Amino acid sequence: MSFFGRFVEAGRIVLITFGKYADKIAVIVDILDQNRVLIDGPSTVNGIPRHVISLKWVSLTNFKIDIKRGAKLDEVDKKFKEEKIEEQWSKTSLAKKLKLKDMRAKMTDFDRFKLGFAKSKRKAILGAEIKRLMKNQK
Repeated sequence: MSFFGRFVEAGRIVLITFGKYADKIAVIVDILDQNRVLIDGPSTVNGIPRHVISLKWVSLTNFKIDIKRGAKLDEVDKKFKEEKIEEQWSKTSLAKKLKLKDMRAKMTDFDRFKLGFAKSKRKAILGAEIKRLMKNQK
């Protein structure tokens, strides 16, 4: 029984954590050495071209597609769409957190004001309801 569950291998889906394509997912196409891999977006799906990236810049996910080392773009694209990796990824908690982080980063001052106002109204309603329940409990 292996201690590790995720391995650096052809077909492994990775999350890019640093650089121009941060917070996007890609597929490992080939392993160049112990520090670098060749990844592909595929570019037809999410715009990430095939390029070399350091393993320090990526995070391994639980998802894997069945491709051979050095697979061509058409094969990677086909398997990526067949396995519906984009949909599976969007259902994970990490993807949801990244989406929320992105939404908050794009908020304007007025959006932040509206959010704070809505939270204060919700807090007032919940406080009044708790107070009412506590009074009825006595």
